[in-house]
Amino acid sequence: MSTTLPIKKTVVIIGAGIAGLKSASTLHQNGVQDCIILEARDRIGGRLHTVTGYQGRKYDIGASWHHDTLTNPLFLEEAQLTSRDGKQRFVFDDDNFIYIDEERGRVDHDEKLLLEIVDNEMSKFAELEFHQQLDVPDCSFFQLVMKYLVQRRQFLNNDQIRYFPQLCRYLELWHGLDWKLLSAKDTYFGHQGRNAFALNYDTVVKRIGDSFPQEWMRLNCEVNSIKREPSGNVTVTCDNGTVYHTDYAIVTVPQSVLNLSIKPDMGLQGRIEFQPALKPVIQEAFEKIHFGGLGKVIFEFEECCWSKESSKIATLANSTDDFVKIVRDAKDLDDLNSMLEKDTLQWHPSASCWDQPLLFVNLPKSTGVASFMMLMQAPLSNHIESIRDDKESVFRFFQPVLNKIMKCLNSVDVINGMNSAEKHIDKPTLKNIIVSNWTREPYSRGAYSACFPGDDPVDMVVAMSNGQDSRIRFAGEHTVMDGAGCAYGAWESGKREADHISSLMQ
Repeated sequence: MSTTLPIKKTVVIIGAGIAGLKSASTLHQNGVQDCIILEARDRIGGRLHTVTGYQGRKYDIGASWHHDTLTNPLFLEEAQLTSRDGKQRFVFDDDNFIYIDEERGRVDHDEKLLLEIVDNEMSKFAELEFHQQLDVPDCSFFQLVMKYLVQRRQFLNNDQIRYFPQLCRYLELWHGLDWKLLSAKDTYFGHQGRNAFALNYDTVVKRIGDSFPQEWMRLNCEVNSIKREPSGNVTVTCDNGTVYHTDYAIVTVPQSVLNLSIKPDMGLQGRIEFQPALKPVIQEAFEKIHFGGLGKVIFEFEECCWSKESSKIATLANSTDDFVKIVRDAKDLDDLNSMLEKDTLQWHPSASCWDQPLLFVNLPKSTGVASFMMLMQAPLSNHIESIRDDKESVFRFFQPVLNKIMKCLNSVDVINGMNSAEKHIDKPTLKNIIVSNWTREPYSRGAYSACFPGDDPVDMVVAMSNGQDSRIRFAGEHTVMDGAGCAYGAWESGKREADHISSLMQ
């Protein structure tokens, strides 16, 4: 362990994700000259991570979109830069969904099914359920959908009862959670404008990272402890023995990693020991907020030889006519719940790619790249990320759903060309697979904040925005209400804390 003397800094920022980078950028803009950013990884950006694949193609394996573009200040900043230099930084890719069932094929825009109409009614049903009166108890999204079916079954045909519940599960891919884990109150949320697909987030990360002195950055530097001294200052100790004495600390690690701080020290990588411990209001807030497990798989092809009709394709989890009979025969909601099989949420070897909904972004439509970007949720993401290095196994798992998509897009079965130099211009030839690693990466431990039934994110946001005290502050997507779970929310929280510290220094 190092025996060097402590290093004095005005502000120490823990984490070089977008919240930490924006904190440093704002502090520098506000005239602070003595800052350091401590990042445990060997790169900056956190859960904004652009990777390179086949033929130099680039993909965001973490955040990919600018959400809420009517009110998103980070997007508006990017738009202004685009207007100045003409460089394309994003593309609006919202589209009419193609919905695909394994047995039936395409079920979107069907004049008999009208699943999109039923889905719209379901969103209104959820709004009325929780906003017409106060203190309505929360439940899982699964339970809310079952309640809708029982109350509205006389107005639904059998095919709607069978397929609609699986269609509305596409919302799992917003939160990264199975519908039996997901809070019904938190499932639907209003979007403030369209979504813009980033091209790519690495340019955003670099732009912000270049806006302050590069000597501020320390990579491969994991923080072990943060101590508030009796003198009022803060001591930050790293695993390599380096010690920093600072006036202020901004902690930007993900909620999933910060949660380790309230648990016993078992040598977990990424855990930060707070002295004194995180205050009770923060510890209690962790009981009312959780995090999802959103993951991605990129399927790269030699050429696009399928339809570009839509940029969004959702595959539905399997359903049966037996389910319809159960819904029809149930006396009431309790009876329905008792008759339905209690599926386990743990991953099991016999599971297939049709056991949960999946969302595919058809990149040829929006960006011209011959690839699919697939989003998956926990617990599937945990399993696929655990075998991410075995690309052949990943392909075999998703091969049935890929072939079904190709058939529905007027193409043929996928050819596995990952280990072959052979080219097929008129057949979808898979050349590479890229899998995310967020559930296994120790400095992420999941995706981003999400609500289980009964959770209330307000407590966490209030506790985080108030900080541990006046000297130890927090930033990140879990510390804001507007933009929670989004890159721009983390970005704004970094600016908030930097401005707060700057005002205290005046």
